[in-house]
Parts: sequence; structure tokens; C-alpha cells
Amino acid sequence: MKIKKIEIRDYKAFYGLNEFNVDGKNLFIYGENGSGKSSFYFALKDFFQSSTETLSYDETENIFLTKSQKGKGFIKVTFNPDRSGAASDATYTVNKSSKNTYTAGDTSIRDAIKLKSFLTYKHLLSIHHIKKEKEIDLFDLLVKGVLKHFKSVAITGTKELGELWGDVEVGIGRETGKAFNITAKKKEVDEAIDKFNTAFRKLFEANSIENIMKFAQPILDKFGYNIQIELNYTQARPNAKYDTIERNHVRAKVKYLGKEIPKPHIFLNEARLSAIAISIYLGMIKRHIQGIPCKVLFLDDIFIGLDISNRLPLLEILNTDFSDYQVFITTYDKPWYEFVRTNYLNRNNKWRCFEIYAGRTKKGFTIPVVKEIKGPGNNDHLTYFIQTAEAYYNKGDNKAAGVYLRSAFEAILKQFCFGKVTVKFLTDQSKLKADEFWSATKRHNLASGLTQNTKDEIDNLLTLVLNPLNHNDINKNEHSSEIERTVNVLKTLRIELNV
Repeated sequence: MKIKKIEIRDYKAFYGLNEFNVDGKNLFIYGENGSGKSSFYFALKDFFQSSTETLSYDETENIFLTKSQKGKGFIKVTFNPDRSGAASDATYTVNKSSKNTYTAGDTSIRDAIKLKSFLTYKHLLSIHHIKKEKEIDLFDLLVKGVLKHFKSVAITGTKELGELWGDVEVGIGRETGKAFNITAKKKEVDEAIDKFNTAFRKLFEANSIENIMKFAQPILDKFGYNIQIELNYTQARPNAKYDTIERNHVRAKVKYLGKEIPKPHIFLNEARLSAIAISIYLGMIKRHIQGIPCKVLFLDDIFIGLDISNRLPLLEILNTDFSDYQVFITTYDKPWYEFVRTNYLNRNNKWRCFEIYAGRTKKGFTIPVVKEIKGPGNNDHLTYFIQTAEAYYNKGDNKAAGVYLRSAFEAILKQFCFGKVTVKFLTDQSKLKADEFWSATKRHNLASGLTQNTKDEIDNLLTLVLNPLNHNDINKNEHSSEIERTVNVLKTLRIELNV
């Protein structure tokens, strides 16, 4: 089952009907802060979650609805193919009064939520605070972060891992008195701790099939750090007064290229810790039975906590290890989004790109403005740059034409160089110099189709058009013939570099 269309009406930030025509593709979404991209994440999460629990629509309904508008919102998801694999649409709808995400004979949506495959950047925030003195404690990162929603009948029973720990914290925090004496408290806390410890320690037993790193290590290897991790859990216990928890630690034994690292708290910087956290999360998803009709993986803004050394490997991991999943990724990092869209996802027909901006209604409140950005699969952005330059040239605006020609030139070179040519990488692409890409392109053996005539022509036009018209150069004459030559040579460059 692949999601074909998502319709959201009056949910959280969404006001009125909003549609995402997914068409069975993966989605890469840019959204500025406050635009509503997190509302999209929670809408899809709540849709799947509705198959196992009752949602409170009074809490998720858009707060600006009038009395007559209330109660009409919904989350509707259309799949194609259906759960049987037939090429017919299957539509599921959740609203205030009804839902059909779990019915007799159709557990496809309910099975999908068992994967617990919705991860938001908040689950990774504790990475920045897990170094304690001369030790690293991964407990909070796992229990309150990446494995908070982990659930397995064989391990956690009917509750999520985070819920089991929540029961411990509630018990420890309860005040004693006549109605609830210390004896009753000790019994409640001991039972909660025992349930949690029994479940959690199964993930660390060295020879157990449930060992957490059994699933995480193969994914971690693909980040290229050459590290092997062994995790050990020191079981939680109450202190003598039963007013706090002691010894709930998860320590890491680290080997680098087979050699044990004596001070892992120094070796495991935030980049490596992020890779470990992501690997554990993805590994535990892969742990589940995979033979279900609908497999969705949603990563909400997790690039916030990942540096560039982790970002590109993660995309490769998603492409190889989760190729049978429908992947949704959101980000507020526009330079990174543009880089991925125009380079990594270019010519990849498995992906669609959307952008969400904060619009404003006539009444003054903000709403998401959603638009699909077409072109990652066929280089439409390059065609757009060149055609726009031609349009300005035909209007006599050579300055504007030069700006778009420069954009086209840079985009062509970056597209050619991506994955082939080693060029200094900066997430802020405005700081990347086209001259560096051009020099690298000319000397690369894969540019065998690049003719000497094209090389010479571009070298000449760099000083005449491609550089000066992007700056306030009062000494540069803007000749129409040079603009026309540049348009033609960039069209030729695309053909010769096959971009």
C-alpha cells in the first residue's frame, strides 16, 4: 500500500481543505518555522494512531473555526494499491464522529502503526546533554527519545517503553499520607520498576535476538565511522526513601577499527552520538515483522541535530535499507532542502517535493500555504533558469538575464559534480564558488563529452557575462550578443555534461 493522496481539513494549523497529491512517492518537504509542517506530521501520525486509540478532536481542531465550521474537519488518506495489492483506491477517513482505520477484516492501518515509524527532532534533543562527568549515559536518549514509543508484546506487553517508565516516575513522585502510606508506595514503585526493568533489559542481553545493537549496528556501519557499540544497562532501583531513582544507566563500550576506546565520552562527539541514536531507532523499526502491506517512515526535522557528515549517509540508508517504505522528510533548513532537491533527488522519480509557507487569512491569522515544487525528476529548474534568462533578454533587461544565466551555470555544474567530483562542501550554497566547480568539471574524466570549443567559450563569457552581471560593475557594458552567446553555450553545456 502506498499513499496516493492526503487530505487535511481544519486540523491544527490547517484551515479549510488542504491536499497533498503524493501519488505513491516519497515526500521531501520544506517548511519555514511556524508554517504548519509539524501539523502535517501530526496529522499523518494521528491518522495511523487512530487505528489503536480514540483521538480527541476538540484538542486538534483549528482554533479559528467559527461555531458553524466546527466538527467538519477530517484527515483522509487514499492508498493505491489497496491492501490486497489490487490497483484500486482504498480511502480511509478519520473525523470527530467516526473512523474506518480499523475494521473487521482490515488491519492494514493498525499493522502500520506497530512499526512506530514517526520520529521528530525532539526525540534527539537529549544528545546535547547526555555527557555526565566522565561518562555517557544513553538512558534518557533511548527511553525518553528514540525508543519512547517502542512497543512489542513480547517485550513491553501492552504498553510502550516510555509509558512503562512513566509509571515508574509517577509512582516515585506520589506523596504519602493516610490514604497512601509508604508501604503502598513501595509496592507500587517496586511493581512498576520490575515491569520496566524486565522489558528494558531484554534489549541488552548479549546473546539475545532482541539485543538492541543486533539491528542497529548494520545501519551504524553505513555512516562510515568504523565504530562498534556494545550497550550495557544498569537496572533502575529506588533509593532508600523511595523518592528518587538510582542506577538507571545505559553505558556504551566503544571499539574503533576493532580497538576498544578507553574514554568513549571523549570519542563520541555529537555527530557520532546522533548516528548511534538514528541507527538504534531505524534498527528497531527493521526489527519488526516487515510483511505488512503499509510501511511508512516519517522523519520530522531530524536534520536539525545532524551535521553534514550524517545527513548524506542517512539519505543513502533510507534509499537502500528502506526502499520498500514510503518515506516522508520535513526540514526548515532551506539551503539543505535546495541542495537535496536539485542534486540528490534530481532525476529520482521516487520522490516529490513540497514547500509550506505561512500565509495569512483576511481575518489575520496564519495558515499553511502548500505548493508542490515540480522538477526534481527532470531538471526543470535548469530549464526554468535558462528560459527566464531568455525572457528577460527578449525584454531588453540584460542585467536580469545575466543573473539567471549565472544561476543556470551554477546549477548545471553542481548537478554534474554531485557524487562524481570532490569539491569543498558548504551547507550555505551561496558561499560556493562556481569557478571551483568549473575547474573541477573541466579536469574530470567523466566530462569526456565536454568539447574544447565549449570550454573556451565559457572561459571567455565568465569575464564578460557570468561574473560581472551578477555584481554592481559600472565598468561593464551589457552587450546583447554576449547574452545570446551565453544562453546558447549553456544549452550546449547541459547536453555535453548530460544534465
